[in-house]
Amino acid sequence: MLRNLCFKNSDKLQVLTMSKFIGLTNQPQLQSIDNLENCFDMMEFTYKDVEKQIRTYRLVFDQTRNEKVEWQLKLPMFVPAFYNYVKSRNSIPDQKDYWQFYVSENKNRLTSLNLSKEEKIGVRARVFRTYPSLIRDLHFGLYIKNNGFFRSVFYNEFLDIEYGIDLVVENADGVKIGLNLFTETKAAKEARAVKKHRPKKSVDFDCHDIPIDFAGSKRCGDFFLYSEREIKTIVEKIQKTLTFEKPEEKPAPKSELYESLNHALADVRHI
Repeated sequence: MLRNLCFKNSDKLQVLTMSKFIGLTNQPQLQSIDNLENCFDMMEFTYKDVEKQIRTYRLVFDQTRNEKVEWQLKLPMFVPAFYNYVKSRNSIPDQKDYWQFYVSENKNRLTSLNLSKEEKIGVRARVFRTYPSLIRDLHFGLYIKNNGFFRSVFYNEFLDIEYGIDLVVENADGVKIGLNLFTETKAAKEARAVKKHRPKKSVDFDCHDIPIDFAGSKRCGDFFLYSEREIKTIVEKIQKTLTFEKPEEKPAPKSELYESLNHALADVRHI
């Protein structure tokens, strides 16, 4: 199934579909996010609603790690299916629902991979492991949005997948920064290392890695979420980054006539 990925004015921009995210190659440089939809604007629930839904969800993890699945196969991206579910159903999928929806959304691509039984199990295990981090990032974005820490909080799948930017926050002065959120685990660090080897792509604001130590995180059912203490630390770090002196304005270039008059006045002073 092909889906439009949150673009405004799609008649002016090429519409990216699910199939375009298989390779993620030769995408245009993005200088502004103004033509991208803020996916948070398409959600009719708060972080409290997320907590209420997931509190009864149970997480199951298969420790299977198929070498081919983990490092060789170009699987369909995990992010689009998750947000397509959330936006289209105005609800949070549980782990099994997310897996089934992912398979449904990417049926043709997964079929074309001609996966063995072991590889199918490996794909399912990988999707199951990814699911909690998608919940955690969604919850965090809604938390700082709903609590008004910043003038705006922005999320878009294209920005996430192509640029590795999890959130964009904007302060009262209109200054934006991109946030790359990740937990300080071995797997997360390996994933960040892989991303750093991708071609650099430019946006019109600074981006910062925000590593999170999970010691003392908030527990919501089977899920670990960013706790109030960690969120306060993150927000303070972001606000500190957003608070800086504006660059001094360079004086306008002086005309030749101005320079001539200035030299003439200097000569008069020495007479």
